[in-house]
Amino acid sequence: MKGKIKIVYRVILIITLFLAIFFLPRVAYDYSPAFFMITMMMTFIRILLIFVLLIELTRFINDYIIKRKLPNWLKNITSMVYVLVIIFMVFEGIFMFVPRSHHAGIPLCSKIWFFKYWKPINSYGFRDKEVIPDKKDNIYVVGDSYTAGHGLKHYGSRFSNLLDHDLSSQNNDVQVINLGVNGADTKEEFNVAMQFSKDSGTKPSLIILQYFGNDIDRVAKTNGVQFFGFEAYADVPSYIKQVVQSSYFLNYMYWVLPHGDANSYIAFLKESYNNEEVLNKHLLDLNLFIDYAREDSVPLLVVVFPFMQDIPFSEELYIGKITDYLEQQQIDYIDVSTLVEDLSVSDRVINNNDTHPSEIVNRRVADEIENYLQTKQIF
Repeated sequence: MKGKIKIVYRVILIITLFLAIFFLPRVAYDYSPAFFMITMMMTFIRILLIFVLLIELTRFINDYIIKRKLPNWLKNITSMVYVLVIIFMVFEGIFMFVPRSHHAGIPLCSKIWFFKYWKPINSYGFRDKEVIPDKKDNIYVVGDSYTAGHGLKHYGSRFSNLLDHDLSSQNNDVQVINLGVNGADTKEEFNVAMQFSKDSGTKPSLIILQYFGNDIDRVAKTNGVQFFGFEAYADVPSYIKQVVQSSYFLNYMYWVLPHGDANSYIAFLKESYNNEEVLNKHLLDLNLFIDYAREDSVPLLVVVFPFMQDIPFSEELYIGKITDYLEQQQIDYIDVSTLVEDLSVSDRVINNNDTHPSEIVNRRVADEIENYLQTKQIF
């Protein structure tokens, strides 16, 4: 009787360890020192649990399978399962440290990517070097994740920092300040720029506004266009979905290939840009920058990015509408589509799950902005 109780106890222990490993709370990325310590602690605990599980599993197989007089076929099957579990848990431990970015930050490997690469964070909360307060000319680069450098491992690879390097080497009075915020729309970007100007005591000598097709999001949602979120794991059976979501190894393997999780979002954008009322209200947000630039005599340049994986679709969906409006308002702009259309899709994007612009695209955008500044004789 005691032997049976002991077996049940060992089985329950092993199952509990499995569940603890796969359902241990996962920490989303943040930028604080406290988050760093929490993440390191959770990582240590998970590795420790994997190690203990392997020990307990080995002891269980040895005590209740190998040493017992059981049929050889049962021992062989058990040994095979044991080896597979060992291999799986080893890969699980390895993939806890494998980063890979994703356009919406859904996979676990994307959380790891942010934890590893989303730095430095300056005193104003932006992913950039510290601002030098006494520079004569400050170029504000305002935008969303395309400006913040989502998917770029080093912040110096962004078009803003490439431009800063080129300009500051020619003129020490100029600095380029990156004010990119992931997920920000046009109105939020304006508020960010104004708040930064107030907090830092600096004034922009030039504003470079980066535009992308998701800038219409907030206006569309507040005016009745419905979007229920990205359809993550929609093609995974419900009985294994939680395991795929929780396992670093399985989660990575799942997200290696695209899964159409953004299809509902594309439909949302189509409805938004084709809704005249929504579009007109969105253009009012764009006017915040235009009016500020005119009132304070600050040059404004808008850099319009397409969907890197589908430039013709981008032109039809929103680029034509936005650039036509900018021309009506006599605002200078750069259509990035024309700069990258000769590149293959794989050269334009970070990876097949992250369609943010690659280092090559950022370099071309920086060069084009520099050409614009030279042509206009700014700085």
